[in-house]
Amino acid sequence: MSFSRFAAMTSTSMSLPVVNRLRDIGLVKITLFGLLIVAILKFIKSLTARSPYAHLPGPKPSSMLGYLLDMHNPDDVDFHFKMTERHGHVARLKGGIVGSDGLYISDPLALHTILVRNQGIFRESTEFSGLFGVIHHGDGLASVWGHEHKKQRQLMNPVFTAAHVSKLSPLFHRIATELRDRLAAEIKAAPGATIDILDRLTRTALELISQGGIGHTFNSFDKNSKEFVEFHEALKDVLPAASQLFFLLPFLESWRKIEPMWFRRGIANMAYFVPWSALRTFKKSVDTMHPVCAQVFHEKKAAFDEGGIAALANTASGGRDLTTLLMQANVDADEEDRMADEIVIANMSSIVLGGQETTSGAMSRLLDLMTLTPSLQEWLREEIVEALAKKNGEPLDFYELNALPRLDATCREALRLFAPVTFVWRQTMQDTVLPLQFPIKDVHTGKEIREIFVQKGTPVYIGLGATNRSTALWGEDAAEFKPERWMGHHAHESTVEQIKTPGIFSNMMTFLGGGRGCPGMKFALLEIKTVMSVLLPKFHFEKTKDIVDWRLGITLSPYVRGKEAEGPQVPMKVSLIEQKN
Repeated sequence: MSFSRFAAMTSTSMSLPVVNRLRDIGLVKITLFGLLIVAILKFIKSLTARSPYAHLPGPKPSSMLGYLLDMHNPDDVDFHFKMTERHGHVARLKGGIVGSDGLYISDPLALHTILVRNQGIFRESTEFSGLFGVIHHGDGLASVWGHEHKKQRQLMNPVFTAAHVSKLSPLFHRIATELRDRLAAEIKAAPGATIDILDRLTRTALELISQGGIGHTFNSFDKNSKEFVEFHEALKDVLPAASQLFFLLPFLESWRKIEPMWFRRGIANMAYFVPWSALRTFKKSVDTMHPVCAQVFHEKKAAFDEGGIAALANTASGGRDLTTLLMQANVDADEEDRMADEIVIANMSSIVLGGQETTSGAMSRLLDLMTLTPSLQEWLREEIVEALAKKNGEPLDFYELNALPRLDATCREALRLFAPVTFVWRQTMQDTVLPLQFPIKDVHTGKEIREIFVQKGTPVYIGLGATNRSTALWGEDAAEFKPERWMGHHAHESTVEQIKTPGIFSNMMTFLGGGRGCPGMKFALLEIKTVMSVLLPKFHFEKTKDIVDWRLGITLSPYVRGKEAEGPQVPMKVSLIEQKN
């Protein structure tokens, strides 16, 4: 072989990787350039295209990205709370370069159409179903619609009735009493110390929902409980992390359907190496929660298959938990109506996450309100102590707690004014028309609008907090905390002109409405009222100098101003009330 031929071959072989690399770099540049052109064209289109909702009032977005950043701004909960007063009961949400316009709805008649009359047209958004399908590892109640949703709901609804939930009163009282005794011991050991009541109520709420919901204990009151620390950390972090992933949410529904599963899991595990802390936290939380619920289910199922429901009497709930009842209902159902094991597990996970996060926040908010109004504490304490005296100190059961008008009114008002979940969203499956209870005005012509044409594909946001604070519904004092508005009235009589909303609880939207209303409403109210009935006769709660801000996520979470990095907390002074002999 001649030297010149060898040199030519060597040169050619050495240049191939270089050529390929240059070609790859060129393709990357072309791809990025193409994406940039698409973004620019979309931006130009957003400036020139006329929106079908351009005639509607609404907030001006703070950036070219449109309304999404404002909707999820953790420091601007007033974006939601004051929506109706600023823009009316139907508002245009202006899209940007990453999305089209949406609608923000808090009109009672429009909500009835969305949630009840035409709920098939306004389906659960793919963002919502995808998110909770990923969190709960399956098609639980939150991630399905149509016939499948109806089938699951028919099995679960009887489990959440007053007849079943009322049987949990002794269990709930035992857990609340453990909280009371441990709190009293803390106060005696360090009188005058500041206590993070959110931490104590979080431990309590987790025990209430885990024992009452799935028949399992995390030993939450034991500060050395590794199981509590790991599981609670996941529960605490998963929704705040998810709220920071809102640009990814539209893709989760299709993502979780990718097959084969090993491929999807392999790609998902790459999240741990992505330089995005919210994504890593979300993945870690999901990976922590699901195995626990799966293990609890399989242990219960093994015992159930061997000895029936009687074999579960030795669990933390004594066999009265919601999952045990659901398993029994599932066995009794016709074969075509039964839930697969993975769906039962997904619903167990949903019960724990939904019940713990919202209930601990609601109880902390209630006590926080009492520190701002000491007379409210005394007013409630007087009623509870009197009721307990009539029973010679015996615990108040489900029905007796619901018969306390002051406690009931206070819980209703706190849940109205501070709904733990501020909004939910739907997607429009076909063109339709929404009638309005409260007419709005065309921003261009000033003409009154009594119905709105909604195009297929329009994102529709249901303002739970906004509806609960509407002055047109609740009067000029709608933003004030006034439990007396509920005293001596039926639910719909507490609104101006007795206007009804589709809400399943006290004419408010806190627990949503229609076929997708929260099934755990009675369970949550029993938790809150039981804990209050045990704590208030024993303790006095006092505000500290710290200012607590409730920040927006998928749920509202409390942070001390200037100490946000320390995480959610509600500090307060707690003292023992001297008992009279």
